[in-house]
Amino acid sequence: MIVKNLNGTASKKCNCASWLEHWYNFGGHGNQRNCANTTCSNLATLGGHVKLHETNDHSHYIVPLCNSCNKLSNPFRIKSTLVSANKQVTCK
Repeated sequence: MIVKNLNGTASKKCNCASWLEHWYNFGGHGNQRNCANTTCSNLATLGGHVKLHETNDHSHYIVPLCNSCNKLSNPFRIKSTLVSANKQVTCK
């Protein structure tokens, strides 16, 4: 699956301890500790806000990312479960 980082999400908050914790709480696999980017093996340090690339799905999702991959401007392939960033259906 190919995603693209969303810009301007740094101020967004949820009721979980962090967006990475949000990912774990709402569908992320507890044993995945590495960045979701298929070309990266760094430890995931945050929950990155992404959207699917080149689809009609305009939803926002959370995936575990390292700090470097969270700053990528080009689309990238992930190996991760997408968790909705919509707090109305998750951690409101």
